Amino acid sequence: MNEICLSGSVGASFWDEESFTAASVREQLTGLSGPLTVRLNSGGGIATEGQAIYTALKNHDGEVTVVIDGIAASAASLIAMAGDRIVMPVGAIMMIHDPASMWTVGRGTEQDHLDAAKGLAVCANAYAAVYAARAGISVEAAREIMRAETYFDGAAAVEAGFATETDEGAEAAAAALFDYRLYPKASAALRAVGSGLGAGQSVASIMARMTGADPSKSEKGQTMKKTKMTAGAAGDPAEEMEQIDDPEMDVDPEGEPDGDEPPPEDDPEDDPEGELEGEPGADPEEEDEPGQDNPHAAGILRFAASRRLGADIAMNWIGRGLTTAQAISDYTSNNGNPTMTKPRPGLSRAQILRDERTTMRQGMTEALTAQITGRDPTSGAARGYMDMSIVEIAAASIGHRGRIRSAGDKIGIFMDASHATSDFPAIFQNALNKVLLERYSAFQPTYRAIARKRNFRDFRPMPLVRTGDFPTLLPVGETGEIKWGTFGESGETAVIAAYGRGLTISRQMMINDDLGAIDEMLSSYGETVAHFEEQLFYAGALGAKMSDGKAIFHADHGNLAAAGTDITDEALSDGRAAMRRQKSVDGITRNLAPTILLVGPERETEAERRVATITPTSADAVNPFSGRLKPVVTSEIEDGAWYLLSERAPCWVYGFLDGAEAPRVRTEEPFGTQGFSMTVEHDFGLGAADFVGGYKNAG
Repeated sequence: MNEICLSGSVGASFWDEESFTAASVREQLTGLSGPLTVRLNSGGGIATEGQAIYTALKNHDGEVTVVIDGIAASAASLIAMAGDRIVMPVGAIMMIHDPASMWTVGRGTEQDHLDAAKGLAVCANAYAAVYAARAGISVEAAREIMRAETYFDGAAAVEAGFATETDEGAEAAAAALFDYRLYPKASAALRAVGSGLGAGQSVASIMARMTGADPSKSEKGQTMKKTKMTAGAAGDPAEEMEQIDDPEMDVDPEGEPDGDEPPPEDDPEDDPEGELEGEPGADPEEEDEPGQDNPHAAGILRFAASRRLGADIAMNWIGRGLTTAQAISDYTSNNGNPTMTKPRPGLSRAQILRDERTTMRQGMTEALTAQITGRDPTSGAARGYMDMSIVEIAAASIGHRGRIRSAGDKIGIFMDASHATSDFPAIFQNALNKVLLERYSAFQPTYRAIARKRNFRDFRPMPLVRTGDFPTLLPVGETGEIKWGTFGESGETAVIAAYGRGLTISRQMMINDDLGAIDEMLSSYGETVAHFEEQLFYAGALGAKMSDGKAIFHADHGNLAAAGTDITDEALSDGRAAMRRQKSVDGITRNLAPTILLVGPERETEAERRVATITPTSADAVNPFSGRLKPVVTSEIEDGAWYLLSERAPCWVYGFLDGAEAPRVRTEEPFGTQGFSMTVEHDFGLGAADFVGGYKNAG
């Protein structure tokens, strides 16, 4: 069993406490496959790091079990949602809340705060989507839980859907070191954990880092670093952060201009490898003697214990005067250091990379799909593109930076975005496919109620073996000999074929950004394809021939009424008796009962009356078929014929090509003189499997 431990703050060390990052998690996941246990104990940290770690765990190739050893709060609770199993020992805590920030870029104007609020909303909605998916609730319901800063023990988390099970046989570890005073509703016990932390750190600075803003110094006028999200990546777990120094804000903590004060000392956390001049650990010959006092000893010992490293390794770090952050860096980098302990079995090391171009394509595709269908997107990656038109998304996909003023500009962008090296044709095609699938899935042809689905592996005829009943059991003799039997077989086949039609989305639709017209076209075509299947099925099914060369409904098969009649009790009774008497290939009576009454529009009312529930006033008025038959009506039956069918033994099968169970759009000419040319393609097949489960009356 593979196992990794995630203990401490998410994304950064705020008070020289233990921490872990998305990069370190990806490194631990490298090369691992199969079942994975993640032991989690964290009070939270940087929101975007939590999203990135959640994504890395969700992408793991194998079942993930998250065990909350002590606490999973804030960003750590999102990480826990990546588990296929989420286990909480007795005493473990989970806390879910809204991301927050006490810091804004700029002077703190109204617009600055509005911009900050918009960024927090993106992050909060991305978190809510994950919580909602786990608990099976709406995104808004998840937001309410987040706004309330909700704490769960194991049983409550399971009941709410945020955990899968409790472990009554294990007790939770102490909550990871964290300043829980940042959380308004934290218990006194949690607040006590962080009572000794936070020296030299402003709450505003820490809260800014926890939302991903990460200003380099406090709010009181020191050099801040503006945070800029990469275009289109808002809310994405792997969003890229660009830091820009603002010299106008470069003043000292007391509000005096810079220049009279000595330069600040180098921060050892900015140089985890210990390469700064004069930094402890930079030169092995200048190491402090082992045993010398080190204020970070407790943190280093906790880290070493969490990784089950030897005491000699921890004492080496303490003796060298390393901070906790430097010890962690020394452990993760390894750099050939002979003092390092090898990872324990099951912890392979490598790196999992996330392709931001793939994230962009997925976000654009979902945004286009959401715009066409008129619904909100479900992922943060798409929200950054929801305010963009089709041409603006095309421009973003090719890195266009100029203004789009005229129809000529739009045509030029579409032409450029249609080149083979552009992602836009694939983005647009994928969006159209998603919309077409949704519109097609909204229609349920009647043939699916009377036939069994069986997909095709390829375009060759698919054998449909009519297998007889299991050979009858025979007595076992005194010698213990068991006699062997065989299955009877009667082979039928089903055939699949490819169908297609060319379509064009006009230049006018594209330039006008007419998403409503595109949606209407795809909606109509989704219905058209479903109706095409209906026509094709009944045309082939009702007159199909079996492998014996006879029609599926034939007197020799015992499933055809001698003369056509209306749907009367007597006629229904005759049909039911005929189906009861049908035999298997091996001559065993099947005793099938009809459950479906298939009719055309001309007999719909008659069929509904015949199976309706009535309150009889005498025994003769009882409807024997009430509740036993359900009418299925199709316009493909144009005569007065009606059929009795058994769901237990369907007469027909239908199917699609494996992996292509819906119509699909394929771009032929991405953007020509008339717009986007494309084809709608579909693979569909059917065949007659058996005749014993049906009965026909010509009417």
